Amino acid sequence: MIGTDPGQPSRARPAPCGAHVLVLVEPLPYPFDTRVRAQVEALLSAGHEVTVICPTGFGFDALDETIDGVRVLRFRMPKGGRGADGYLREYGASMLRMARLVRRVGRERFVDVCLVCNPPDLLVALAFLLRRTGTRVVLDFREISPELYEAKFGARGVLHRLLLANERFAFRHSDVVMTVSEPCVTIVRERGTIDPARIFLVGNGPDVRRVYPVDPRPELRCGRAHLVLWLGSMSQQEGLGRLIMAADHLVNALGRDDMVFAMVGPGDVHDELRGEIESRGLGDVIHLSGAVGDDLVRAYMSTATVCVGVDERNAMNDRAAMRKILEYMAMGRAVVQFPLREMQRLCGDTTLYARNADALHLAEQIARLLDDAQLRGELERAARERVSQALMWHHQVPRMLAAIDAALAGAPHPRPARH
Repeated sequence: MIGTDPGQPSRARPAPCGAHVLVLVEPLPYPFDTRVRAQVEALLSAGHEVTVICPTGFGFDALDETIDGVRVLRFRMPKGGRGADGYLREYGASMLRMARLVRRVGRERFVDVCLVCNPPDLLVALAFLLRRTGTRVVLDFREISPELYEAKFGARGVLHRLLLANERFAFRHSDVVMTVSEPCVTIVRERGTIDPARIFLVGNGPDVRRVYPVDPRPELRCGRAHLVLWLGSMSQQEGLGRLIMAADHLVNALGRDDMVFAMVGPGDVHDELRGEIESRGLGDVIHLSGAVGDDLVRAYMSTATVCVGVDERNAMNDRAAMRKILEYMAMGRAVVQFPLREMQRLCGDTTLYARNADALHLAEQIARLLDDAQLRGELERAARERVSQALMWHHQVPRMLAAIDAALAGAPHPRPARH
């Protein structure tokens, strides 16, 4: 084409219905990250083209591949560490590796929208590599990093203030912000001084294409009458020790032999959890599994008698929309959880609540459900109905696409003045 440098991507902006969206995600690979996978599929269905930059891991180790029409560029995840210094080293190395891939994508073709999935909030800075060509920036504010730091390390201090500064930076340099819960909307509006018209609530609803009942697999109960299930990412702040204590009370103190527990998911505390399980003599009662595929996740949820959440109340969890709880409910499972504020608002009286961080009361509520089939049935029906009315992923998709359209609609939003 006359006047076009063949070594540079075309700067002509495609029509909004055919935009090129670059997705940046640091913690988990695509398509392992459930929310990112659902977002990408929604973008494809709306006619957009998608490129994803993410780490390797969990069997997704190809550095450049195309999956169902999505180009995926991966970087080798740096070795993680414990403590604040370890996280800083991991994020720093990841940012450098992602920056090289962002430049590569930008050289190859025009990027209409850069969808940045935190953490870390500083990922928004990578979009600066594309800003000069007119790329819009949409921040998917999924995790509240300052509150997460406080929950992990029980302190604030210099690093907490740095995380708050990074958060403000991310808000200030995003054209549109999506976030997962109403309390997070409040954070964006108040800590970020963001125009409400640029904030979109896009919840963590279960995707009916992935979360649906299948035939139970009795072998997962290991010959017992009941399976008690926890699903999620295993880390220090998850509070899984309380579930082990609850199992210890039910099995060793009360002598119950009619149940088995499954704790399923990836994470960095498997060795510590396994040691505690063995020290309590629960090796044949609590089965600890790493990451599993969707088929086995569905089988576990379809087989479970009771599903549990063990996140305790704190400044982060009270604002979170826990996907695993909503998935349990969508599968029609009876649920016990601690009374987190946002989850109480979302779930109402369709789950049982144990006193916050109280392992013995958690055990009592689990036993109550195991022993009362009528109560279980009532909660199962109510939970499935509540989620199906407004909390599923397909209810969130129109708001997500509206956020992308809002970013595409005009010139990048002017940065708010510093205060």
